[in-house]
Amino acid sequence: MSSESGADDNKAQLADVQAALFSLRDGLMNLKLSLLELACMTDQDAQQQAQLESERLMARLRG
Repeated sequence: MSSESGADDNKAQLADVQAALFSLRDGLMNLKLSLLELACMTDQDAQQQAQLESERLMARLRG
């Protein structure tokens, strides 16, 4: 019985990790699109904002 509940726990953990990864992927894709939009702009403020957003993302990913 305990091996069955352990297998269920593992499946639940795997599902949670997969959901987190999909959420992360979606967030990164949205960020990519936003950064691409900002990169198309030529004004300095937009470029600085894109750099700041990139730095914040990298800081979050590093934990």
